Order: sequence, then C-alpha cells, then structure tokens
Amino acid sequence: MSTDNTSAEGLPAQDREILEFERRLWGPTPNKESAVREAFGLSLARYYQRVYAICRTEQALEYDAVLVRQCQEAAQLRGAARST
Repeated sequence: MSTDNTSAEGLPAQDREILEFERRLWGPTPNKESAVREAFGLSLARYYQRVYAICRTEQALEYDAVLVRQCQEAAQLRGAARST
C-alpha cells in the first residue's frame, strides 16, 4: 500500500474525496455551493474546474468511469452552450 495518501488506482485522496462528493451531489442540487465551500473551501466555479481537471486523468477514469463520463459530457455541453 502506498504511503503518500494515494489509492491503489493512483488517485490522490483529495481527488477521490471530490469525486465521491460529486457522485453524492450530482447535478443541480440545492445548496451545493455552500456544501462545496464547507467541504473544500472552494467557490463553485473553482470546484467544477477541479472536478473537470480530475476527470481528465486516467486514474479518475479507472476509479469511476461512469461519473467521469457524466462530468466530461456536462463539461462539453457547457462549453458548447458558451460558444453559441
């Protein structure tokens, strides 16, 4: 077992926490912004930047492929909406 707080899949503990949090509160959830601030000390925009950055890693895909693909699709939809 690794001693640097990294899982067997190679995903750091804090990244796993963020993915688990997003799994529990997927989509538009009431009070998500305050929950994100309380749990991670991040604004909602910074949180989503972090989620999307994590989801671009192979380790995240191995950890939870379904959630990662949902996040990637959501990011693509948001990007397409901004460009129109």
